Amino acid sequence: KRQYQRRVRAICEEKVKGGHKWKVLARTKKDDYFYTIEASSKKKMLKQLLEYAGDTFGPDLDLHEVVDKQFIQPLQQELAHMEDRLLIKAYKFGVVYCKKGQKDENDMFSNVKPSSKFTMFMDMMGTKTRLKGYKGYKGGLDTEHDTTGTHAYVARYEGFDILYHCSTLLPLSAENNQQVVSRKRHIGNDVVVILFQDGPCGGFNPNTITSKFNHVYMVVQAIGSIKGSNGEKIPQYQVALASKPGVRPHGPPLPPNPIFTWGEKTKNFLLTKLINAERAAYYAPGFAQSRTRRLWLKELLEKYGKQPKK
Repeated sequence: KRQYQRRVRAICEEKVKGGHKWKVLARTKKDDYFYTIEASSKKKMLKQLLEYAGDTFGPDLDLHEVVDKQFIQPLQQELAHMEDRLLIKAYKFGVVYCKKGQKDENDMFSNVKPSSKFTMFMDMMGTKTRLKGYKGYKGGLDTEHDTTGTHAYVARYEGFDILYHCSTLLPLSAENNQQVVSRKRHIGNDVVVILFQDGPCGGFNPNTITSKFNHVYMVVQAIGSIKGSNGEKIPQYQVALASKPGVRPHGPPLPPNPIFTWGEKTKNFLLTKLINAERAAYYAPGFAQSRTRRLWLKELLEKYGKQPKK
């Protein structure tokens, strides 16, 4: 185990069997960096490693040992536990229904009755589920007393539990403006938000919705339909994305003509895009997960590390 001073917290190295290749994992407070180095000895490998890493972190790096051999195994176990805690196993996405021509967030959050276009889109993205007694991932919704609505859309994709904070399913009454605030609170705490537009709304400005946590908006606009093999109408959607500064580029990329047809293929593409968008947003400045990662690494180094010899 090794440590870069200043910016890199730790490095794990492993010799590949049957050759002189080294796999190096450099852990920093914000990200992991992987290197594969061909070298006939550890000394030569470390020399190359400093050259490679210097391009990323600057020329003034220093490499020194921080862990006594007897602590390597427990440190490995704690690093694995840290990764398990950082691994996200469920996602919650906000969904805001926007009627044709709406631009004000209060108007959007005040919508009560969804259109058939919106309902069909949500039926593609998940399953409408009774909240009371629900045992799956609840994403902060009440599953005992119906205080946050009676139903929610949920999905299971690639081993992840998905829950949608759907604006039209969160409680709202004409006499209770506080419930508009409640809707905003749930969706305002989501990292990624789907904005579904019934029709043209003159574009979307990310500043329309006030939130410190919303980092990525997926704008889905209903644009009509095509005929299926049996003559049925199959909805189509135009998709665009808007991100706040600091969100990393993420795949899969939208096609040049981002028109999608209702169905399983579109659902899988959009869910992959939503999940990757949230992961990319975690690297935006000031995000809590980056701070948590930094503190955990600092704690491990203080627990197992040793000062370099002068």
